[in-house]
Amino acid sequence: MKYRIIFIFMFLACFLTGCQFNDLDKRFFVTAIGIGKSQDEKNPYRVMVQLAIPSAQVEPGKSEFQIIAKDSNSIPEAIRVIQSMVDKKLDFGHCRVLILDKNILNYDQLSLMKWFIKRPDIQGISYVAVGKPSAEKVLSWRVKSERLPANALILSFNEVTNNSPYVLSEILNDYYMRLRENGIDPYLPIIEPIKDSYRINSSVVFQGKKLKAELNPNETRILNELLNPNKTTLITVGKGKEKFFINAEHTKTKIKTVTLKNGKPFVDVQIRIQGSVEESEQSLHHLSAIHEYEKRASILISSRVKDFLEHLQKLEVDPLGLELKFQARNGLTKNVSDEWRNIYPTLEFHVNSEIKLKGTGSMY
Repeated sequence: MKYRIIFIFMFLACFLTGCQFNDLDKRFFVTAIGIGKSQDEKNPYRVMVQLAIPSAQVEPGKSEFQIIAKDSNSIPEAIRVIQSMVDKKLDFGHCRVLILDKNILNYDQLSLMKWFIKRPDIQGISYVAVGKPSAEKVLSWRVKSERLPANALILSFNEVTNNSPYVLSEILNDYYMRLRENGIDPYLPIIEPIKDSYRINSSVVFQGKKLKAELNPNETRILNELLNPNKTTLITVGKGKEKFFINAEHTKTKIKTVTLKNGKPFVDVQIRIQGSVEESEQSLHHLSAIHEYEKRASILISSRVKDFLEHLQKLEVDPLGLELKFQARNGLTKNVSDEWRNIYPTLEFHVNSEIKLKGTGSMY
């Protein structure tokens, strides 16, 4: 009996195929991909890949890479042609950045992203962004502090290494979900090369799958704070001698749509911030002064957030997913979606901010 089982396993082993493993020296690691619009109407897509060149020394400013671009009528075809232009197999396992030209955003983004979603070797946590003035310019830019190709962008979007409220990050899985889901609109950060580095402090918002508007740094910051309350932020209150700065250490935000039986629906926003006074033109000797600062800062935050939400309302975009919250309370039907489209242009926003400050010791 034992020999019969061994014989069966040996027989089945004859039909097994070997693995497709390739040595490192036979692979080209793709670290970033760029998609732009070409000048050829028959081949509208310009696909760019950033290929890492191995180096014996890993030092700041010593990252070596090459950019290969190809115009094509589809992304898969462009990748196949690019494969014929290199001497090694393209490996997408280390591709963590996808950069789009602004002019390609007017194309069908859902169809554009499907190839990246379906590729098993492209990670769903890859960062997606808009390149300014172009994706090719961003991919070709050399950063003085960069040790590995595309590593500067990866670290810029990583919340562990960069907690700036101005840096709004978006990953492939979430971007694709927002393109497909009714009730929440997509957004993307903008990357702009500057001397020896990048500027990432603005963004674009969509209305469904259509590019709608570009947000300035202050608007991007507020959107980031509402989407990611853990982002560390500095609140500036007042002017001149009455100016002071608050370091927000802990932030908690709750946003919900409220539907009253005999009243008009509204959006309720509750913001709770715990922080400390980082700098002040006046000395804080009494507890009453701290309470006065809390009151002034709360009024400012409430006003700033309300103005921003009304700005999104005028643009007719919903990156915060307010419609999804409305559907969660009223049901997922076509009538509910039609009702939301009717009430959103006139929806009221009730924003309440509560700030608790603590002394740093050096302020007293």
